[in-house]
Amino acid sequence: MLKKWFKEYIEINKRDILIVVGLMLLGVIVGIGAYIFSSDAVKELAVTSVKEVFDISKSEAYVKTNIIVNGMKADILFILVFAILSVTLFGKWIIYIIVMLKGAALSLYTILLFNIFGPLWGIVTFILLVLLVNILYIPALIYLVVTFLEVNFNVFKTRLNNINVSTTYKILLVIFLSFVIMFSSIVVEQIASSIVLNIYNKI
Repeated sequence: MLKKWFKEYIEINKRDILIVVGLMLLGVIVGIGAYIFSSDAVKELAVTSVKEVFDISKSEAYVKTNIIVNGMKADILFILVFAILSVTLFGKWIIYIIVMLKGAALSLYTILLFNIFGPLWGIVTFILLVLLVNILYIPALIYLVVTFLEVNFNVFKTRLNNINVSTTYKILLVIFLSFVIMFSSIVVEQIASSIVLNIYNKI
């Protein structure tokens, strides 16, 4: 049943999903380009900033509590921002920009991890902090974004004709499911961060 729902969902929302994925990949390219064309001083500052975060994170209490709490706060804020943008005239375009920035942030973070940990440990940290975390996070983000794009379309193209109680419940369900999956990615990140910090202490 889940497979059937997943297939139908992709078929119905194929256009928006491709746009969101495409913008995220464009953001990845922009992030790589931004790093390549940055000055050595900017690159060094970025690497130092990430190293400082790892140094602060050596406290076990910080890793176990702050990552989860701060992650939950960030996800709630993220959802609220998307919700507000979905009912504004130019909200769709701002959502697109945010998605692209997310892709850019992922690519820059990956590059900085390789700079700090080197090729071998860089692959390990990439798998732990980027790949495993975002296997959960990105599908939830896409699901959330596509839903809010649909809300934006209904508000400004169909003059609220398609906004009813059923649609409202659907939106709330999407928000809840997306948050649950995003929270799961935070838990994975907390576990992965503990492993990565052990690696960081050894290099």
